[in-house]
Amino acid sequence: MQTIQTVRKMGRKHRPACRCAGSKKQPEQLRSARPFADGFLRHSFLPLFEMGKKMPNQNQVEKDFFSSLALLTGLYGFEVLDTTGKSYPYNILLAHSDAQKQLNGLGCDIELSIMQDDDGSIKLATRHIYNTCNTLYYIPVLPLYRLLQNRKQKTTAELLLSVFAYLYHIAGIPYYREDSSCLYYHYECMEEWLIDELEDEDCQGENSMISELNTASYYGDVMHRKMYNPYHLNVFQKRIHSYKSNTDFEKDCLSVAKQALALMFEYPSGTIFQNTSNREFESEEGIIRAEQYISFIADTDGALYENIARVINDEFNECSEIEEPTLLQIYDTQNELRPKALDFEYRLFPLLNDLCTLLNNTL
Repeated sequence: MQTIQTVRKMGRKHRPACRCAGSKKQPEQLRSARPFADGFLRHSFLPLFEMGKKMPNQNQVEKDFFSSLALLTGLYGFEVLDTTGKSYPYNILLAHSDAQKQLNGLGCDIELSIMQDDDGSIKLATRHIYNTCNTLYYIPVLPLYRLLQNRKQKTTAELLLSVFAYLYHIAGIPYYREDSSCLYYHYECMEEWLIDELEDEDCQGENSMISELNTASYYGDVMHRKMYNPYHLNVFQKRIHSYKSNTDFEKDCLSVAKQALALMFEYPSGTIFQNTSNREFESEEGIIRAEQYISFIADTDGALYENIARVINDEFNECSEIEEPTLLQIYDTQNELRPKALDFEYRLFPLLNDLCTLLNNTL
């Protein structure tokens, strides 16, 4: 799995955890015996609060907030902080701060906010984000084509072909030979550039890439026809049940296939882009769209890919934000709440990573 090399000013940056500084040896200082003034270490500091011009009605806000908080804590199974004795609105701020800390401990990227409806009612909302870690989720198809030519690996290749069919037909991953895909444009530009370069005298490297490009086009169309056939979806479960795995590679292929089949049954209409357009950006320019970094590709090896990846990274370096799976949940009785928001994405993206690793190991 390739990584976007550099994306300046990304919307969210994850900083490395701070480490404690090493101790500095200093001469020991003698002090008179006295009690330590460490009372401030046991003191709970209240959140900073700036009074607005008009305070919302206390009774209504507290009723709405704690009702919404009860739905949140009930969904995730943690307790509400006891704010008895804390004045308004500090009781609200303390409860919100504590809930955010407990959500952070779940290991998911969840932002908790307080919102107000048009009718003035107060509610809690969580924004769930799947962090794609600046990864290029490009699934190579030529390794699978080569595996299909190996008679000893025929059943393994057909099993992975069913996985490909699921990712293409149901998960909705674009194919690089379709003119609507972003990678189709990059291959087309690369072809035009290579044709221009062939007019020069020294073009051995370009001739090699022309050969790679022809291979990517011809065998890419062959694989596209295979994946397009719904037969590979219809026999997906049958192939899994009859598959016999002996080597570690075959066991890993079976594991990936089972994960894909489970997603197909549990999320029959789930697509990889179903939650990628939920986030609002200040500007429509300078954004890396999800379909730009998720796609089938000919290969992730060779000079042709290196040149395409370089162009893509240069393009992404001019962007300041990235489109990632995002889901907003509002905690009231009118909404259907899910404890595993973005569960589909949290299972599909690692599956793509594992699949690409397998395909790269077939060489």
